Amino acid sequence: MALQKFLEPLWQAGAEVYEVGGPVRDRILKRETKDHDLLACKIPIDRLKNILQPFGKVAAVGKAFGVLKFTPYLDPSITIDIALPRKEISTGSGHRDFQVDFDPNLPVQEDLGRRDFTFNAMALHLKTGELIDPFNGKQDLENRILRQVFPKAFEEDPLRLIRAVQFAARFGMTIEPVTLESLKKNASLIATVSPERIIEEIKKLFSAPIPSVGLEFMREAGLLRHVLPELEALQKIEQDKLPGDDVYRHTLRVLDATRADEYLDHPGDMELMLAALFHDVGKATTKRFDKAKDRVVFYGHQLASKRMAKKWLEKMKVTTIGVDPKRVETLVEHHMFETKSYFTDKAIRRFVAKIGQDLIYKLIDLRLADNRGGKHPKSINGVLKMRKRVQDELAKKPPFGPGDLALNGHDLMSMGIPAGPQMGKILKHLVEIVLDDPELNTRERLEEIVKHEKK
Repeated sequence: MALQKFLEPLWQAGAEVYEVGGPVRDRILKRETKDHDLLACKIPIDRLKNILQPFGKVAAVGKAFGVLKFTPYLDPSITIDIALPRKEISTGSGHRDFQVDFDPNLPVQEDLGRRDFTFNAMALHLKTGELIDPFNGKQDLENRILRQVFPKAFEEDPLRLIRAVQFAARFGMTIEPVTLESLKKNASLIATVSPERIIEEIKKLFSAPIPSVGLEFMREAGLLRHVLPELEALQKIEQDKLPGDDVYRHTLRVLDATRADEYLDHPGDMELMLAALFHDVGKATTKRFDKAKDRVVFYGHQLASKRMAKKWLEKMKVTTIGVDPKRVETLVEHHMFETKSYFTDKAIRRFVAKIGQDLIYKLIDLRLADNRGGKHPKSINGVLKMRKRVQDELAKKPPFGPGDLALNGHDLMSMGIPAGPQMGKILKHLVEIVLDDPELNTRERLEEIVKHEKK
């Protein structure tokens, strides 16, 4: 980061500039960070803005304009948040219900005292290199302990409830007992946080090496019943998987498999991981005992799961994190697909056409993860063979939609077929024909078929 150019005049003006929060934490952990958060003390906001303007684009943001977003001309690919030290006083139960008081003369220690966890309450003096660590955050970070900075941290900002579990999962931390009790006490306050903020934290949680760790923290703290009641309801629903197992534990294993299993093509994909989270939630409402089979069954659970996933995905506004809910719903609905070795090439093509070329490999990944989280995690040969069959068939570049046909709408219009519903039906019919026999996909053969059926 090209800091030195604009830091020098700030120092000359008497400012003390610190790197704060996540970047300091990541620096200690020797992790790359995309965040650039600075704190400028002992300089008024207008003076700070005037000094920065020759070096880049400056925009005032935040309540009472105490934060500047600065994009340096030397590196336009980054945006640096530069804030004045501030106090935040809670004025309500929501994430945004704060009175914010910016004060350039406020000691850096006081600014750090309003932050969430000790490992985020450190500052690095950019001129001297001194680490300001009033709450022993470095020691907690090294010991992998998550500790709140002050007793009302969650009460004053309920978003911190879910930030706590995603941090603990991502960094392999233990939640300190007093902090855990505070989590439990304030868990219901998560209902005051907007869905957009919650889903953003869940996205971060899913980046953890073992995401189920975070979900277990949520269950233990009482957060799961407020954020993912569909998942919590799977506890104690036994199935024919492992002795003493339940659908909840199975789901956690499937989720972890979608994060990093070696057999998957798209590990860590958000659509895939959300599908894993919801693939079996319908078992809570479809559980039945089949006397003829002498066992518990979950007939139609994939359709119930799809309905429940749809409702939750809409409520949580997952489009804000770049997820298409329809694609997740498709994965959930079709995760029980057959993997029979005797399927014909025609059946494979129809399977791909039904799911879509852009989603078929994620569906296969979901099935692999489902098996990996099941009773026999090594029994995946059938799914791997199915993936190979799909790969071989796609390599032949067969037609899967109207755009792949050797005959198009203009050709049909030249044959006297007007644009409209009739043309759409004809194109759809031709796709069905060439799915069964790709060799028919020539202009001449398709014209023959159309002419024959016009008679």
